[in-house]
Amino acid sequence: MECSKKSFSAAVEKVILVFLLFTTVCLFSLPIIVYYISDMFVPATVNSNDGTNYNETFPERNCSTIPVQWSKVNASLSCYEYAGSICEAFLTQWSECAAMREGSSVHVGVTEEKQMEHENTLKKLNDFIGQLNLESCAQVALPFLCQYMFPLSDCSTGTSYSATRDDCIMISERVCADVWDLGLRVGYDLPNCDELPKANVALSTNLSTSNESIANNITCRNDFVKINLICEPRCDRFEQSSHTETLIMIGSEVTAASIALLLSIVTIILSIKDHKMMFKYPSILILFQVIDIIILASIIIITAAGRDYLYCSSVSLLETLDNPTLFCKYGGALFHYSLINLVLWWFCNVAIFFHKILFPFQANRFERLGRNKYILATVIVVSMLVPLPAVIVGLTVKKVQYNLNRFPPQMCATSSEMWFYSNILPTDLFLGAGIFMLIIALWSIRKKSKIYKSTQLSTAEKKIILIFTSVSVFSLFSLGYVSSVIARVPAFEAALTQYFECEAFGHDPEKCSRSTFEKMYSPYMSAVAYFLIGLVSLTILNFVIKWQKMRTGGRTIVRNVSKVLLIKTNETSV
Repeated sequence: MECSKKSFSAAVEKVILVFLLFTTVCLFSLPIIVYYISDMFVPATVNSNDGTNYNETFPERNCSTIPVQWSKVNASLSCYEYAGSICEAFLTQWSECAAMREGSSVHVGVTEEKQMEHENTLKKLNDFIGQLNLESCAQVALPFLCQYMFPLSDCSTGTSYSATRDDCIMISERVCADVWDLGLRVGYDLPNCDELPKANVALSTNLSTSNESIANNITCRNDFVKINLICEPRCDRFEQSSHTETLIMIGSEVTAASIALLLSIVTIILSIKDHKMMFKYPSILILFQVIDIIILASIIIITAAGRDYLYCSSVSLLETLDNPTLFCKYGGALFHYSLINLVLWWFCNVAIFFHKILFPFQANRFERLGRNKYILATVIVVSMLVPLPAVIVGLTVKKVQYNLNRFPPQMCATSSEMWFYSNILPTDLFLGAGIFMLIIALWSIRKKSKIYKSTQLSTAEKKIILIFTSVSVFSLFSLGYVSSVIARVPAFEAALTQYFECEAFGHDPEKCSRSTFEKMYSPYMSAVAYFLIGLVSLTILNFVIKWQKMRTGGRTIVRNVSKVLLIKTNETSV
């Protein structure tokens, strides 16, 4: 009977172990799943075939007002039937003016898939220009964009017709200069005039040469500034949350970072004092984690001290986003590097602990043979090199470079896709593997304790497990929070762009709403993450402190003080 109970108990324990390991795998698969399905939750782009009458945008023209200045014969010409609606009226007129004979269909040199992308872009641009009530700009800009995005193809002669550099310069620098500039700033994919061909016949277009400027009497919000007759968000004032929430968020982050920094500095001082233990393998890996925490906390505190000066390259936030400051780029790189480094040191420490518990004889043999120093050297080199490629790419590739990702500025990060692959994904894998090993190691300790009737854990090992736990909690929380943020980046950027466009030509409280982006991020979640860094610092400080010595020293001090007081009391009584 006793034997069957033991076998049943052992079976239950194995089931629990398998369940814990399976839960760990599922838990650390979630950030990856959330990222890859995040596109499903982004609002769909409005279909261009929505019944809107675009003939109003493209009024009837004669051939003298439609530019057909550039053409070429191309033996490898691509011909696809135009399947959209926005440019249908204009392209039909253009093909007639070009004396093309293709029946009732209009053919262009763009695939149907690319046509749909261009249709969506033109729909946004049409709505964008329509919001500004600039009719003369719309009448020349949108036909030009139709020419640019849907170059005509004469399939019978192999001739293609395209937009020209001359029209592009006239529209971008004269007729629609203000609107064109704003469109580039908010991220619309407008053509580069220098890349377009020059007209090969005399200009036949009848474009207006007057620059339709925006009225000077527009009023901007207090967190926007008027630049070239356009209201642009101020880098030093624009806040993505309410002002109260922003103050609470910044205050709590600075407080948490200051606590973490203070605890880490005390830890370094005590470690230097006890260097014989802390500067040797594997305790030195814990010290490396402290150094990373000091770097992270210092960046937060320095940012709070000179946020506007350090992060704003211009009074305009849009211009700052185009030209991030050196502190933004290199501070973001250092922050990025330290985050990955912190997880790597933790993972290596867990792996060493795992090896010592599951393979104690081999671990002791390595120590006797002096191989630990080679293991330590390998760990240091690998941990220092692994984060470098992602950091170098973030510093050198403009498309994914370190830039502001929160307003007011806190720290700079790479693009959301780059941040996922260079931070979230490696953190997820290292953390998942580390916790997997930690569960197996602790389970092995439990089994050994039942066999040998002892805990098998020294005080130092208990403290190390406490550090492992605190780093796991911090990393898990940060991983979940950042994953949810990354999933919402496309929707947030779209809402923010729409809001900037709305405010560009004057503040209208009834028309321009901040609610579409204000509630997308919780302003308190990052503050919680920084307080958890303070918890990590506290557990590391607990590892360094010799509580037994402190208690003994405390008793000695109390006895000495008592003796001094007793002597003084006796002297006073005499």
